[in-house]
Amino acid sequence: MSDEVENLTLLCKKIKSADRTGKYAVFMPHFCIDILAKFEGNLDDFGHSAHLETKNTVKEGGKATNSAFALASLGINSPIIAKTSNIGFALLKNFKSKNLLKNLDISHIKTDGNLATTCAIETANKNIMLSDPGELKYFEIYDLTEDDFDMIKKSEIVAISDWALNENGTELADEIFKFSKRNNVRTFFDPGDPAPKIKKGNNIDKVAEEMREILPFVDFLSVNEEEFESYKLNDFKGKTKILYHTSDFSSIIEKGRTIAKANAFEVNVRRLTGAGDTFNSGFVFGEIENFEEKEKLILANASAAHYISNDRAMHANKHNIIKFLKTAKFKKI
Repeated sequence: MSDEVENLTLLCKKIKSADRTGKYAVFMPHFCIDILAKFEGNLDDFGHSAHLETKNTVKEGGKATNSAFALASLGINSPIIAKTSNIGFALLKNFKSKNLLKNLDISHIKTDGNLATTCAIETANKNIMLSDPGELKYFEIYDLTEDDFDMIKKSEIVAISDWALNENGTELADEIFKFSKRNNVRTFFDPGDPAPKIKKGNNIDKVAEEMREILPFVDFLSVNEEEFESYKLNDFKGKTKILYHTSDFSSIIEKGRTIAKANAFEVNVRRLTGAGDTFNSGFVFGEIENFEEKEKLILANASAAHYISNDRAMHANKHNIIKFLKTAKFKKI
């Protein structure tokens, strides 16, 4: 048996025997309705206007919600803190029921806001995101209740995402992460694409500097290759562990040095939206269960690969992941 296969076999056994009793991770502050529109063609072939016939999927969305759904699918209790409308909450309840997610906690969702929506048009040559951030745009620390803070205080990990879409994102992250560290809760940050902040008149240097001011209170920062460059993390030497994920591999960078790396898996890609959020959930699972660093990356890669390759845009449960790892092939890079 090769070392590669042996390592995957040991990881499968760890996943199977993982003890998740009483453990949970909190995700905030974004829930939206996602419309995934798959267009089998090339947008460059059209002029200024066109009617596109697409194959659409309507599902739960928002980085926080995607990650919570994926982690709950793996068996970890996953509360979401966010704000939406009554219609949005009714849809969220339906999505939870449809996915049979008893570990998903939506009792901390506020319903006195506006519904956020995103349409992702995925084509052969580019992806286009049409986003109405709804309540995420102004979600702030004062939207949290005493019960929310009590839940965070007792959690294993608190994760904040979509910082770049939130007008109050820096203050929210600063307050929540400081509170978490005072209570020995690990912190996870996925700031997202910086483009929304840049479009509001900020230059990229200012946006990068603002984001990096949060990092002293962050244990894990999750970014793709474009975000890594945009946030100017090449020279970052802080204690925050950077989770660097690409379509070919993922790695953990600590104090400017790569301490773990794992190749991605060969799969037939059916969608791209949500891959990074699912990667995050796999890593959080491994972190909660005290897996080795490379094992966390392999599990994160597997979670994302399973999600982007299955027909129904479903997140993997523990059985799915074990089955996937037993037959999956690493990319050769």
